[in-house]
Amino acid sequence: MFGTILLIDDDNATNYLHKYYLEEWKICDRVLTAEDGRNALDLIQNTPDLLSAPNSLILLDINMPVMNGFEFLQEYEKMSITDKADYLFIMLTTELSSAYQQRANQISDIDGFVKKPLAQGDLMEQVKLNVVSR
Repeated sequence: MFGTILLIDDDNATNYLHKYYLEEWKICDRVLTAEDGRNALDLIQNTPDLLSAPNSLILLDINMPVMNGFEFLQEYEKMSITDKADYLFIMLTTELSSAYQQRANQISDIDGFVKKPLAQGDLMEQVKLNVVSR
């Protein structure tokens, strides 16, 4: 279903668990991880084929040190169009506050929210909603 899924989360245990789930669910060709927004931007810019596969997905944590999810999106929007690909942005959060939702609704790149830990049904529901609306 997906080419690449990029997990951006500062918690190594969460990345490990989510990567395990995604590989078990067999919904992508590969899963890559980044520990914060800065690391993810570097990975995107320095790995030309990272998100070149169609239908790629970025799962982005909101609260991270160094560069949080919202800061990542601000920097991402400044990138050249050639560094961007066709993929969905799903924000990961332990708590879905109304403040986060209001802030996220102002950013066009965010396609949805999923609570942690990742559940296949929740993820696929968000993906389905956004694929249909594109």
